[in-house]
Amino acid sequence: MSLTDSTLLKQIKSGDRPAFMLLYDRYWDNLYRFVFVRTRDKEVSEELLQNLWIKILENTEMIQTDEAESAKGYLLRHLHYRILDYYNSLKKAPPTLSIDEFDIPAEIDVSDSEYFEVLEENEVSILLSMIDEIVLQLPSTEQQVYDMRIRKNRSVNETAEALGISNKTVSNKLSKALGEIREQLSPEYQSSKKLISILMLMELLTKY
Repeated sequence: MSLTDSTLLKQIKSGDRPAFMLLYDRYWDNLYRFVFVRTRDKEVSEELLQNLWIKILENTEMIQTDEAESAKGYLLRHLHYRILDYYNSLKKAPPTLSIDEFDIPAEIDVSDSEYFEVLEENEVSILLSMIDEIVLQLPSTEQQVYDMRIRKNRSVNETAEALGISNKTVSNKLSKALGEIREQLSPEYQSSKKLISILMLMELLTKY
């Protein structure tokens, strides 16, 4: 039985990494389509989505769900207003597209397979186990930084204080850990654009 968004969000709040990856995988393709057809810009679309996922990680309790325990409506509304902000920053009128998720012009081709890979629940578990094995091979400090920043979602300041190191060292150690994960993952996962997006999202957390 598929877990509801509400359940996944509660699990994410408690630090459940598989739950985050399942929610990410559930909505990435539709949210990317929604933003891309309104911005026509791949980099802007990716940035807006990354900011959304950071919001989910940092303020999980702010994400609202409907009677069906779905967060889709909230996520679409959030992106709708961020797209308006984007156009306001350019002092340019946005295209007249509704907030309807499926209002996608037929002539817009966003079917690039790199954004529509699907990770099944068992694949998430396998992938996380592989990452855990790689992390166990890292130097002790890098393991501790990875554990606090990624698994426990602690801030840079909290991590630095707990480990008795500088904020810069925390960021450097996490970057090295993520780089090593990329290097050692099996080829089937190295080629996954969705995985790279997840790792990029993790790297963005070094700024917070």
